[in-house]
Amino acid sequence: MTWVAYLYDTVSGQLAQEIDIPSFTWSMTVSDSSFSTTKDKGVGDDEVSGLELPWAQIPGDDPAARAAALQPYKRGLVLCWKSVLDDTASMGTPILAGALGVRTSSWHDVSVPYVSMMGLLNDRYLVHEDAFGKDAGHTSKRSFRWENLSWRALACEVIRQCTSVKPGGGLPIDLPYLNETGTHSLPSDGSSEDENAPKQKNKKRVNTADGYVETSVDGDTTTITEQHVTKKTKQVTETKPYTYNTRKGKVTKQHTTVKTLTTAQTTVVKKTVTKNYKDYSERTVTTTTTVYSFDGNGNQTGSTTSTDGPHKTMLPRQTVVEYKDFNVSNHRAADILKNIANADGGPDMQFRPYLSDSQHVRFRFLAGSDGDIYLNQDKRLSLSCSPYGGTLENIKIDRAAPYMRVYATGAGSDLGTMCCQSEDLTLVKRQDPYPLRETTTSDTDAKTYELLAAAADGMLNANRQPLMQLSGEIDVNDCDAMGLPLHPLGSFWPGEMFDIAIDGFPDLPDGVYPMRLMQISGDQTGKVTVKFDPVADPTA
Repeated sequence: MTWVAYLYDTVSGQLAQEIDIPSFTWSMTVSDSSFSTTKDKGVGDDEVSGLELPWAQIPGDDPAARAAALQPYKRGLVLCWKSVLDDTASMGTPILAGALGVRTSSWHDVSVPYVSMMGLLNDRYLVHEDAFGKDAGHTSKRSFRWENLSWRALACEVIRQCTSVKPGGGLPIDLPYLNETGTHSLPSDGSSEDENAPKQKNKKRVNTADGYVETSVDGDTTTITEQHVTKKTKQVTETKPYTYNTRKGKVTKQHTTVKTLTTAQTTVVKKTVTKNYKDYSERTVTTTTTVYSFDGNGNQTGSTTSTDGPHKTMLPRQTVVEYKDFNVSNHRAADILKNIANADGGPDMQFRPYLSDSQHVRFRFLAGSDGDIYLNQDKRLSLSCSPYGGTLENIKIDRAAPYMRVYATGAGSDLGTMCCQSEDLTLVKRQDPYPLRETTTSDTDAKTYELLAAAADGMLNANRQPLMQLSGEIDVNDCDAMGLPLHPLGSFWPGEMFDIAIDGFPDLPDGVYPMRLMQISGDQTGKVTVKFDPVADPTA
């Protein structure tokens, strides 16, 4: 069981020569797994380092051929794990793949950096093709706007726009979630509005059976005016004589008419004004009711008006974000994917290489759903450790102490700064108490108390109890009694759940602990270091 390495073309995925790599180190993550009061999830990434290759391993009989095999970003490297389950002709299971970066050459060898798929997307920007700087006055007025999509569908669309839509931008990535419906739009790009840019301004009226509905948009303010008119009427028959002249003299006849008279009328005007701010909206509803009175002849004699409101409510803003081309510096593809992952309910995301056939490597873009942010897994592996051995070796347990109180500050300045305190003093008040620990957080974009309180509560919930984090080593060459590998590389990935059976550890009770794998790392051997997500410490 061993590693096998191949060169490949980064654009097409076409596999090239097999090469021998004497030594290297590697790591793969799905998210941030560090102990921290505040941390962003980020996107799963991988890295390979220590790629110092002797020239004898580089294909090519002359300098031009060797240079062509190592062209930065044009060529890539795929590392496959080959186990006893693979036949001799098999290439193995791809574990890591990425482009070759800008190399450093010497007389004896060449040092080549590794660029992951996220690294490649770090050099791509979400901007319209053949449109930048081509509006009036060499401006860029186009924008991207998507709504009612899932988080992972938005990620797929961003990747598509930054790869296959661009000339020379194609990468061998599968995007299985395109157009998947949901409730999201792009995450905020952190930009402020251009004060010189024109705000949207329009008005539209639609007539209805009993009135009209008028929608007026003026920048961040939307006003909807609804008018509904209810009338009561009666019909009156009126007969009047009329006279006209003929050659025989005057003739008088009777003329009967039917008139419709208004006896009562009620007009209701409901005005809803929504003022959007960055993180919330303020909605004001005012209803005005006017009752008109009439005499017996249908003539208006008076009116009374009553007003209900204004009623104000503060709502979380469900924004439909537009990424404007002129703000291109904030639209790096890799950063957008990270912002999606870090959003409220943002999913885990990962690029996994696979062999589409015997000649090509491709990447599956995998992401959790809006309902389950974690990556799907087909099976759940188990590991065990004890003083007498096991499948998990050299385990280490780190711990973090809890925080009982969070002070949060939001929008405003000086004495006008919004403040919120979130606390859980359960551990402080128990019989064997913990000492109080406090921390702070600040979010100047939190312009309502509800939003600020949610941020404070979220930080407290993540840190209110003592935590522990387990790491250790596994040997992917381990086999069962039948000689079959227990957990070869490619049978598990960061982001998946494990059941860890622990027996006889000095300061952790015996038991089976469910834990999520966050990071794996290793070298050219079969020894792999695993790190799991922090969980509640049962000894606290």
